[in-house]
Amino acid sequence: MNRPLLRAEGIIVRKDGSAVLVQCDSEESFYRFPGGGVEFGETAAEAIKRELVEEFNLQSEIGTLACLNESIVEFDGRKRHDCTILHWGSIDDTHVSDSISHSEHEGIKLTWRTVGQLKQRPL
Repeated sequence: MNRPLLRAEGIIVRKDGSAVLVQCDSEESFYRFPGGGVEFGETAAEAIKRELVEEFNLQSEIGTLACLNESIVEFDGRKRHDCTILHWGSIDDTHVSDSISHSEHEGIKLTWRTVGQLKQRPL
């Protein structure tokens, strides 16, 4: 039996409020907030911080809980049940001027996008 996947993601808004930091593929066919799976004994905030360091060598401050999202979807012919804990966060904006490439997966990047741009793709 499949179990729900527990994820943690950070909503990181540029200091001037102009854009949000998102992860996407090179074609930008989707956007998602940076983060990943929560490991046993780890808080959601700790997971977000760890994933940002592991995947993008990026230090962050993770703050309060923003929301919890639960979804049951079909992906690649298989049903998935995801529970995602989202926290507000911040980074030093100077470390991401445009985009940063993922350290392990070619074609995945972290980039700033406006709210208008986020509305144009699945999030």
